[in-house]
Amino acid sequence: MDDSRDEEENTNTSVPGEGDVGEDDEEHAADYEHNNEFKRDFYVNMSFDTGLIENYDCRHVVVARWTQNDQTASLINTKAIVNFFETVGYRLGQKNRIGFSLSSKGPEQYIILPMISVDEANRICNDSETKGFGLNSTVIHINPLVGVNGIRLQDGNDFLRVSQECFNNSEMMDLFAISIRLELPERLKVIENGLNLIKRGISELVDNASCETFGSFSSKVRRTGFSDIDINVESVRKPGQQMPSPRPLKQILAYPKCITDHPLTKAELESYPQEETVKILFHCFNDNPVFKNKFRIRFVPARTPILVFNTITNNGMNVSYDISICNQRGVDKADLLDEFIIKDRSEDNKMKNAMLFIVHWARTNKLLPGAYSDEKLEPKTNLNSYIFNQLIIHFVQAAADQIFIHPQARLGARVDDYNFDTLFGDYVKFLSDFFKYYASFDFTTKAIYGKQAMQKTTLANVHGAKVTPLMMMDPMDCTHNISAKVTEDAVKQLNGLIRNTLFILKQKQFRLNLLLETNETAVAMMKNRESKISVTAKMSEGTEKHYMSVQLPDVIETSNDLMLLLTRILRFDVSPNYQGPSVYDLYNTGGVVFCVQSKSWIGRRKKKHQLKSARSDLTPLQLDVMCSDTYQYEDQMVAEIRVVMGNAPKTTWKFAYIEMMHGQVSDVRDAMHYLMDQFVFNNIEELSYNGIQSIAKIPTAESMES
Repeated sequence: MDDSRDEEENTNTSVPGEGDVGEDDEEHAADYEHNNEFKRDFYVNMSFDTGLIENYDCRHVVVARWTQNDQTASLINTKAIVNFFETVGYRLGQKNRIGFSLSSKGPEQYIILPMISVDEANRICNDSETKGFGLNSTVIHINPLVGVNGIRLQDGNDFLRVSQECFNNSEMMDLFAISIRLELPERLKVIENGLNLIKRGISELVDNASCETFGSFSSKVRRTGFSDIDINVESVRKPGQQMPSPRPLKQILAYPKCITDHPLTKAELESYPQEETVKILFHCFNDNPVFKNKFRIRFVPARTPILVFNTITNNGMNVSYDISICNQRGVDKADLLDEFIIKDRSEDNKMKNAMLFIVHWARTNKLLPGAYSDEKLEPKTNLNSYIFNQLIIHFVQAAADQIFIHPQARLGARVDDYNFDTLFGDYVKFLSDFFKYYASFDFTTKAIYGKQAMQKTTLANVHGAKVTPLMMMDPMDCTHNISAKVTEDAVKQLNGLIRNTLFILKQKQFRLNLLLETNETAVAMMKNRESKISVTAKMSEGTEKHYMSVQLPDVIETSNDLMLLLTRILRFDVSPNYQGPSVYDLYNTGGVVFCVQSKSWIGRRKKKHQLKSARSDLTPLQLDVMCSDTYQYEDQMVAEIRVVMGNAPKTTWKFAYIEMMHGQVSDVRDAMHYLMDQFVFNNIEELSYNGIQSIAKIPTAESMES
């Protein structure tokens, strides 16, 4: 189902009067021809072309997976499995094209295997399903890389992972876009047969029926290997055709099958409530054995009611036809997304791949469901691809500080030209800017309204929209909150993924595919990146004393830099017990003694949110610094420590050496972890450019209030 249609307004148009074609009909005909001309130039209307899978044929490639535990780790490896398949008679293709798991230590292992032919790939997959494979008590499961519903999410992730060393990020984006658009010829054949059957059925129930396909499957720029088919059903008025008065709705509801003999007229289709019309069609199709044997049919009472036909197959193929009635608004919304992509004048139309990637990022990170049964979400987030596409459109307009969308204009003139290359340069810059923008977006109080971010309460008062955890007004209907059903947990999940995505984007060795498993990748990187903090204990005069060493990032260049971070960010105060020189110098062999009297590294999120609500103009660095300013000194001292700064012998590494004089080691370790791994890292770009001492120029929270 195309998500742009799922959020439609349930409205009905007035019944046209009787008589010959008039001026309104001529104007409508002119608009209709203009729209068709635009679509002929830029869209494919239900193309069943198999050129993509033939040009990038990987139907001979399979994926083998197994779970490795401590007992089998020494017995099972990728080479052993390859040898096993060859030994039992399966013919492999080019061995230099085999893709292996990048790490042999994890429990979940895989190989991407090219077989000698498509037939051989089908044979080994069928044998895996019917007979099963095992080696040393380890079960090996095999499936095709491109399945009946396109590439599985995990298979796609792993396919890109084994390719990451061969391509740069721009090439990886192209490879990604090709991989998720691959669809099997047999799937296309099923879709074509099903569509023709449904069209014939509709034509018997609706007079002069027009079945217009729209949405991602009909789109040249948004279609994937698992796109559903959206169909808008209308009745076309022939020139000079008289319009009979509609029959009473109750009469048809009492006996829905009467429309098999006397089909629904244009007047009835446009005057009856859409929900009742769809119910009437549902009863007719559901009582027809031809359709009951081919499809699972259900009525969905959504904002725009739909009739859903799911193909019945024995191979797990999931094809859905979603039928709506007189749903021009849904068609317009889908066309707007396509036009926004088409109007990008960058080389190779980068916005097309960028939008596909963001939506797929949401899918692989479990914000949106996948196409296979084991990729469904529980509980549901109620997010959809239309919401993510509108997040992108809002961001691009905000980044350009320009309105590109004109919803009331004709198709072809609803979006102004723009240039992805001019605005962002490349994919990594676009992704970095996109996630930075939404990392600082206050989803709690702000709503998206076209190019603008407005207070939720303002939109609620002006348009009567319900205030919800995520609030985004539809450009094609400014009174409609398209994200009204999105859960609060889903917004929290989205915010967490945005923060972790930004963390990954800051890595020097960034690869595009790393974002497709955001949380797992971020956790692994954090474990590898965490500041090297070591704690040792020594006995001194019968008392155990603890010492800590903290490796400092390169951006901390001088003793004054570290001193500023300790005193301003962590709120350490020079202890009255300190007896060193009057000029504080951490490079002094005696160091500096500090009192820790405030746990400024705990509970920062709520304080930052309050600051952000009061001052939306503050940068992330300013927010972090001013947040520290809000912490008050506690009466009871948390710890007393001596800090010395020094260089490791024969290296350029700098360390802070800490002697615990009083207090808990864990508190000071947590403080240093926050300072190095969160504050410095999260603001590394600005601190590297302006230097640590730029923090001193940031006003305190108190001075800002005064």
